[in-house]
Amino acid sequence: MALMWLVVVGLLPGSGRLSPAAEKLVTEYVVLVTIDGLRNEELFGGADPKLVNDPKRSGVEDQARLKKQYWRETAQARREALLPFFWGTLAKQGVVLGNRELKSFVDVSNPHHFSYPGYAEILTGQPQEAIKSNKAVHSPHETVLEYVRRKLKLPAEKVAAVCSWSVFNQITSKVDGSIFCNAGFEAIPAKYLTPGMRSANAAQFKLTTPWDTVRHDWVTLSIANEYLKSQQPKLFYVALAETDDWGHERRYDRVLQAANFFDESLRTLWTTLQASPRYRGKTSLVILTDHGRGHTVDNWISHTSKIQGSAEIWIAVIGPDTPNRGETKSMGSYTQSQVAATILRFYGLDHREFNPDCAEPISEAFR
Repeated sequence: MALMWLVVVGLLPGSGRLSPAAEKLVTEYVVLVTIDGLRNEELFGGADPKLVNDPKRSGVEDQARLKKQYWRETAQARREALLPFFWGTLAKQGVVLGNRELKSFVDVSNPHHFSYPGYAEILTGQPQEAIKSNKAVHSPHETVLEYVRRKLKLPAEKVAAVCSWSVFNQITSKVDGSIFCNAGFEAIPAKYLTPGMRSANAAQFKLTTPWDTVRHDWVTLSIANEYLKSQQPKLFYVALAETDDWGHERRYDRVLQAANFFDESLRTLWTTLQASPRYRGKTSLVILTDHGRGHTVDNWISHTSKIQGSAEIWIAVIGPDTPNRGETKSMGSYTQSQVAATILRFYGLDHREFNPDCAEPISEAFR
């Protein structure tokens, strides 16, 4: 009788599934990576023929060079040219959701379809009604980053975010200083500054971008990879941004370069994880974008609730507890609201305790 009782209380009410506390998973660490506004077209199809072949409306300055780098005859070959590590290595070790041509659908749930509302949805498990702009205000709800740190009783530096956009200093936390965050043109505090960070830390103030609140993704990656090595965080968030910003500038050539650098960033982080006995075989990656963009040669630069395609996103999950399915047909419908619960399930934490209105974990992310 005692054994039966233990089994019953390990089940979620009415579900037949083990509760997070009872479920035995291999994952001990999670790395969350977001890339701002990278469309489904580029992730699943590489360089968009409409834009590559219309330099006037895509802003491509050297069409011949761009085609040499990223143009191939098929969509599969183009995406592999643009994102070789993602498709050649990572996708084979997990699941990739959102290829609408394969009847796999991922969307945003918030009604705004731009950055802060998207990130708020990702980090709190639901759309946040109070977040209606990109204004730098703290999250109205505890974020999944703060919750993991609090529940696991970790020092602030063990749950960390390194981000290109300065507003992440507010996006990632309800309470200032509850986690470590370095975002935008911001120097690394001396106690965390390693020799490997010094060049990027100094360069960010000299290698300026066209945007006052967004530093180069190279700086963010360089700092993030060194932080990963030195501080070995339990939960780590890396947020890249240049794909979105160059899109707004109508520079499709720079968008593709930024997307290719995103792929290199994944390679760099993955290499660091695989070289570490602490992380290797015990880390799950969750990778996604915060919103989509327009589909046409006229509106691809924008994303609002009135532009078709702005709500269409993708999510990839790679790790020891995720089936090696890559893309498969008819993978159902998901939202970015499910990311927080998915992260919590990897840690054996209950998303309903975190937020009673949190969306459910992504079922496809688990064996």
